[in-house]
Amino acid sequence: MVFDLFNTLTPPVDDAAFKAARIEMARAVGADPDAFSQAWSNAWRERYDGTFPTVEACVRGVCEAIGVRASAAAIDEASRIRVECTRRVLQPRRDTLAALAQLRALGLPTALVSNCIPEVPLIWSATPYADAIDVPLFSCTEGLTKPDPAIYLRACERLRVDPSDCMYVGDGAQGELSGAQRVGMRTILITTPGRPAPKSSEQDSWRGESIDTLGKLPGLIAGTAATD
Repeated sequence: MVFDLFNTLTPPVDDAAFKAARIEMARAVGADPDAFSQAWSNAWRERYDGTFPTVEACVRGVCEAIGVRASAAAIDEASRIRVECTRRVLQPRRDTLAALAQLRALGLPTALVSNCIPEVPLIWSATPYADAIDVPLFSCTEGLTKPDPAIYLRACERLRVDPSDCMYVGDGAQGELSGAQRVGMRTILITTPGRPAPKSSEQDSWRGESIDTLGKLPGLIAGTAATD
């Protein structure tokens, strides 16, 4: 089993929380909030693929892009704001931990593949997921981002399973479902009733399997096993 993190193991992410954090970060380094936020968005690839290997490097790179000379202390403060925002966001869905425990009871190893910046691996061991996920892969430490086939294959290798014997569960952001499907994984979309699809999501066009709660996964797997 391979999972996405944001909007999959977590509830839908509140974009307003990250927007507010970016405003605080901009103020910490003495930058215009709009310019800082736009530069932060523009640098998504460098933040996700490890080009900026730390949160501080992400902040410093954005400051350089908009011509802001920030002190080390200011960069540290902006980084702290981002880390604390992410720490608050990384709360599990109501049924996440129970579902992961059920999968473990079924003897199924689990992996995580997340497009994320360095604060996620920084705080991972203190999150509720750390003891429930066997193999976490973070784009910023792997140097790969979804939907690159290599990151899915790397997860399968570390789980010691063939992609055709592996299931991927995600909310469809950034082409992740199609990416998993292309390497031969069984691919499941997770939705949240009453919540619109996230930006750049495959949800509206997805015609494959889907669930609206992680609690349905063990039954879905058991049903598949019964018909094999």
